[in-house]
This record gives sequence, structure tokens and C-alpha cells, in this order.
Amino acid sequence: MRRRSRISPRKTELILTSLVDIALSLVIAFIVSLPLFFETGIFVSAPGVARAGKSEEGSDIKANIFVANDGRVLLNEAQVSYDNLAELLPKLLARSLERKVVVAADELVKYNVVMKVLDIAKQAGAADLALLRKRRVK
Repeated sequence: MRRRSRISPRKTELILTSLVDIALSLVIAFIVSLPLFFETGIFVSAPGVARAGKSEEGSDIKANIFVANDGRVLLNEAQVSYDNLAELLPKLLARSLERKVVVAADELVKYNVVMKVLDIAKQAGAADLALLRKRRVK
């Protein structure tokens, strides 16, 4: 007679070693790359917009920039071009105590135009940037 060998079924277990290695690698990569996201960017303070126009001293110079639907850029109610804005804004911010810039735009202005103005303001030396949203008139 032939001997039958019984093949016992193998116990299948989940190998967690490789999954733990992958998870730890992802956590380390996230921790290492996290400062890169926060250090390279334009920071805009949205909740402080109500205080953006006010200062403790009445002599502080304000930089209010408005972008109209037709592409006009107004710096403190005077129309300027993008090149003039890049020249005038550093001079204006040098005389300012808080170096705060408030940017407002019409409803139909595209985001890239507003981001271009924010970038010019940041390069000019603005310490704080604030976006002002106009309320719709019903």
C-alpha cells in the first residue's frame, strides 16, 4: 500500500513588517517635506481684514490696492500700471509703520491678476497682506 501524505494547509497570516516600513517611510517623508509647504508662499490674513485699515496711530500710511474688472489697478485711489505699482509700492511701504497692504478686487477679476498684485506687494516688502471682499449689494 501506498502511503498517503497529508498536506496540511498552511496558515496564511498577514505580513505586517513591510506595511509598517512603508507607513513609517511615508510619515518621515511628510514630516521632512512639511516645512517646505509653509515657508514658501504668500500668507494672507483674512480674519484681520476689519483691522487692516485701522492703526493705533493716525499717521500710518496705508497701501490700498484695488483691481477693477477692466484691468485697471488703483493704488490709494490713483490709477497705476503694474510697472508703476512695483516702483511706487516699496516707497510707500518704506514710510509705513505696519507695512500692511489691503487688496480688493471686483467680482469678475480673475485670480491670476489678484495673485500677481499680491506677489508684487510681497516683493515690495509688505509685512502683512489682507484680501478685502466686497459685499454684494442686493
